[in-house]
Amino acid sequence: MGAQASKLGGLVDSTWEAIGGGPADLSFPDEWLGVWDVTSTLVSVELPEGEAVVPNIAAVRRAEQQDLAKPMQYQVAFMRNDSGKVVYDRRFNTAALLATYYGSNVDFAGRIQWDAKDPNSLILNMPGSVFADTYMSHDPNSLILNMPGDMSVRTRVMRRSESQIGTDRLETSEFLQQVLDSGDPARPRVKASQCFTKYKWREEAAAEAAGGPAIVATQVVSDYLTPFDSEVVSDYLTPFDSEVDAIRYANRPVTTYTYRMAFSRHHDAPQVASAVSLS
Repeated sequence: MGAQASKLGGLVDSTWEAIGGGPADLSFPDEWLGVWDVTSTLVSVELPEGEAVVPNIAAVRRAEQQDLAKPMQYQVAFMRNDSGKVVYDRRFNTAALLATYYGSNVDFAGRIQWDAKDPNSLILNMPGSVFADTYMSHDPNSLILNMPGDMSVRTRVMRRSESQIGTDRLETSEFLQQVLDSGDPARPRVKASQCFTKYKWREEAAAEAAGGPAIVATQVVSDYLTPFDSEVVSDYLTPFDSEVDAIRYANRPVTTYTYRMAFSRHHDAPQVASAVSLS
């Protein structure tokens, strides 16, 4: 099956672009190739439509209490695909992010099936002792998390775009749909999100001379209502009101998380830079 997927990778990519999905994968400057130490800080959490229409307000409050203004460190890797483009190493990045949340005592990379020739699909088999209900902004078009109790999370990129501005700026966007399946077809949980990232970079030599990061980024993760949220929204609303609001706010985010990120080239003794803006 894996060999067949590899052979079809180019065809799948071309079809993805032809139907309006955007580029087959996000691509980045050649000089980003390799492993980077990243500091990511959640700097704001906003509820543009108020908390009454947020499906999981407890998760929002938890992020505000536990994550806001607290730098998180992990690694991100970029690789070259068969088309010669520099893309995310999604196996490495997914494993690194999971290890940050759940510890490094599990071989997450060994549980991931992914092929850069077909970047739209990634399968992750989670160990039974780990519960994964974490949004990961750098996942591929399709991500499956097998969870305890016959529960799985499937994430698929519905469309993406990228735009380079000048020689030192890049903007990327991915719209994702995440389905949490607990084995009960009558109660699916569907999450719709957008991940929009603005990158700015400078020469690594200049960054090292200044003692700062080579790449900085601002990332905004926006969550949207879906019709499936009608049973899990705040108690402020009746089920009928919830269904109406899912349509009313379909194209408007109900929660936004903004992160500041800084990338420094990984060395044997990494020194992770603070998340600051280049000026």
